Amino acid sequence: MNLSEHFTLEELTRSELAARKGIDNTPTAEFERNLGELCTVLLEPTRALLGVPMHANSGYRCFLLNVAVGGSKTSAHLRGGACDFFPIGLTLQQAFDKIRHSSLPFDQVIIECNTWIHLGMAAAGKEPRRQALRATGSPGKWKYQLVTD
Repeated sequence: MNLSEHFTLEELTRSELAARKGIDNTPTAEFERNLGELCTVLLEPTRALLGVPMHANSGYRCFLLNVAVGGSKTSAHLRGGACDFFPIGLTLQQAFDKIRHSSLPFDQVIIECNTWIHLGMAAAGKEPRRQALRATGSPGKWKYQLVTD
């Protein structure tokens, strides 16, 4: 099912870890709507800004999957409000810089372990913080540094 022109429900809920562990990562109707909003408000505009396709490697995560990956208890992934991706045709740093210097209404953009970019939207009724962060470490031991330059 398409959530937007370039993003599907399947790609934003697919998880190899969930499949291996037998975790049902099916979002509720509310979280599916959030994923649709994420695509409309952030993912499609980000794809247009970057001018390249994006490979989503983590979108919605149910509680059990979030625990299994060592995600934050307050992760936007839990409500369908975030996507981890890598750009196809740009370096992570190029994509991160373009996003953080844009006017996109992101809550957080995080370059994580120089492996992927986390892009999250603010929860309903909240203003986007527009935080740009660099994450290092490992699951359960993440360290975040604000990027201000």
